[in-house]
Amino acid sequence: MTIAFSLLWIQNFASADIMLTPPSNWQANPTNNSTAMAWLENSTKSVFVIYKVPDSLSFPLEFVAPFMGQFLANQGVLESADQTSFGHGNQGYRYLLNLSSPSKMINSSSGLLPKGGVFGKIPKDTDVPYKGMLIITEKQGNLYAILFGSPRESFDHVLNAIKPTIDSIQLNKFH
Repeated sequence: MTIAFSLLWIQNFASADIMLTPPSNWQANPTNNSTAMAWLENSTKSVFVIYKVPDSLSFPLEFVAPFMGQFLANQGVLESADQTSFGHGNQGYRYLLNLSSPSKMINSSSGLLPKGGVFGKIPKDTDVPYKGMLIITEKQGNLYAILFGSPRESFDHVLNAIKPTIDSIQLNKFH
């Protein structure tokens, strides 16, 4: 209950970069803040992460999008890529990924996704084929990465279940 209240407070905080409705019944990363949030769904071992890319890695989306698509293709994990719109006026590039494990998902992100946090909570014995969705978007000159990953057999079902969370995403810069 305290975590849910804290997340509600964060999403309504006036200077937050990221605002969203958290996925129901998912375990929040205790270090969630207004610029980086992650959740784990224990029964399916699914993860959902959204965060503002550090300024040191931030380049215009028009540059990052083709580079990321080529990088993921060279890694052999890219299933498809397209442009998408989501949430409150957000547009970006979506990459669907076929991954051998959760660790491959992080290694395939080329530094855009943090290696610790919620990913460390996925048991090491969950080395099952994963499917991932990476969205890179830009808002007011800042890049944001959104990642959803789930074991391949439950990917579509779990993605459909968190669609309200994805549709609630608002990215702002008030600094």
